[in-house]
Amino acid sequence: MAHRPRSRTDRRARTLTGALAIAALLAALMALWQTQFRPLTKPEYCWGTWRADGGPFREDARHRSVRESAPTAGRPHGRCTLSWSGGRGPDAPRRQLEVRYETGPRAQEERRAWLSGLFAGGDAALPDDLPGFVTADTGTLVLPESCDVDGRPSVVTVSGSFDSSPARTGRLLVEAANRATKATGCAGEVETREEAPTPQNSPAPQDQPIPPDTSTPDTRTPPTPTTACPVPLPGLTAARPAAGSAHDGFQTCAVAGDGQWAARFTMVARPRIVALFDGLTGDGPPGPGWRAQGRIEASGALIRADCAGRPTVFTMRTGPGRTGTRLDDPREAFPDFVDAVASRMGCAPLHSV
Repeated sequence: MAHRPRSRTDRRARTLTGALAIAALLAALMALWQTQFRPLTKPEYCWGTWRADGGPFREDARHRSVRESAPTAGRPHGRCTLSWSGGRGPDAPRRQLEVRYETGPRAQEERRAWLSGLFAGGDAALPDDLPGFVTADTGTLVLPESCDVDGRPSVVTVSGSFDSSPARTGRLLVEAANRATKATGCAGEVETREEAPTPQNSPAPQDQPIPPDTSTPDTRTPPTPTTACPVPLPGLTAARPAAGSAHDGFQTCAVAGDGQWAARFTMVARPRIVALFDGLTGDGPPGPGWRAQGRIEASGALIRADCAGRPTVFTMRTGPGRTGTRLDDPREAFPDFVDAVASRMGCAPLHSV
């Protein structure tokens, strides 16, 4: 009788020890499965924005690779570079997509150069008054003011060489921006319509920049200067409609020379995009008789003005296809562009003729 309690206690102890051992074994097996067999699950790319069966990837995507640094609340910037093969075999084309989350430099000259890089040429505005613009393979979205860093707006950009369109690039841009704001906690999701973003007033031919930005002339392009601008300049023929419109507060157009772009013009009146240019136009007019602040020089122009109650920025850049004539001389062509677009916006003249 004296031994039974001890025997029963021993059995209970052995049962408990066995149960704990099984639990520990299961936990070890689970950890082993997670570390050794995780590749069997679908990986995520660009800070967790896309899975392997979504985002920029098509069904024939192979040999994916990624380099990324994720944004956090304490480090509100990041970068992700995706690369993959668009098919099977050694001759399959290589695709690439780069996503950036940044605020841009503070110094004026560096910031001007950075802003020039954001506008690829032929950009179309995003719908729903979103503060962004896209082409078939580039896109920029300015984040809400709560995401500003040291008073400078933050932007998410996408660029690359892959099978896309402005609508698809716009969707990828919004998805990456929503992931970035979630990672940093600076803002909620970007609200869009249920369907994928489609650039406004951008017909099918706008999928490519106007004209190709290359150093080698394109022999398929007529050597006579062409324009996509609402500018009454003599000697120009219409290449295609300008991207965007004065009504939606965003318009871009270009003048082409011998297969290369000679000048690019931009008007923006969407507040968050305008904020990118804060501190770059100064307080003085670009010349006598101007109701604006900024500068007009031989190499380019940038002004900011109140246009029908809307802070508005007008820019002009010159490129490798310059003709050396008034067609791409900022001092001659830029005032005409400003007059034409401002008139469509319904604002008073910005300078005296």
